[in-house]
Amino acid sequence: MILLVCLGLGILLRVLSGNTIGDIGHIHVHGEAWLIAVLCLQGVLPLVRLSGTLAQAAYWLWLATFPLLIGIAWRNRSQPGMSLVALGLLLNVLVVSINGGMPVMEAAAVAAGLQGRLSMPVGDFIHVLGGRVTRLPWLADAIPLPAAPVSRVVPSAGDLLLYVGVVAFIAGARARAVSSRRKAE
Repeated sequence: MILLVCLGLGILLRVLSGNTIGDIGHIHVHGEAWLIAVLCLQGVLPLVRLSGTLAQAAYWLWLATFPLLIGIAWRNRSQPGMSLVALGLLLNVLVVSINGGMPVMEAAAVAAGLQGRLSMPVGDFIHVLGGRVTRLPWLADAIPLPAAPVSRVVPSAGDLLLYVGVVAFIAGARARAVSSRRKAE
């Protein structure tokens, strides 16, 4: 839901700024095939119900997608918003890796009206703060949004940077000039 809102807002801002929606198809992102594959992997792995060694392997594979995504975003940092995407991903992988999953502040979930109804599975990837000691809790999923009962998320600071980066990219990305080498092909 949040991704759809970001896409819609980015498209709206793109049109309001005089850019056309059709231009989006001409935007080149370095590593776009890797980006699509890694995003699919990152989206699917937390949803698969596994246990034991397979669950641990899935968690580590999911965690390994972050450096790839950060690298792709950083390589494309000349495009609007991509530096924010890289920073948001870096903050998220930092808090996830040192806590063994993304911590969710229970108070933020309650304030957002999501007590017991978080959209992501609680387990190896995400856990509700409670008995464990959480390192860097200010980077956890801790920001109650007013639309949380509809969107079913409590974002982190890294998530907010990602959202802003995606909106900025869609709103302002420009097609790069085709190099003479590519023209010759």
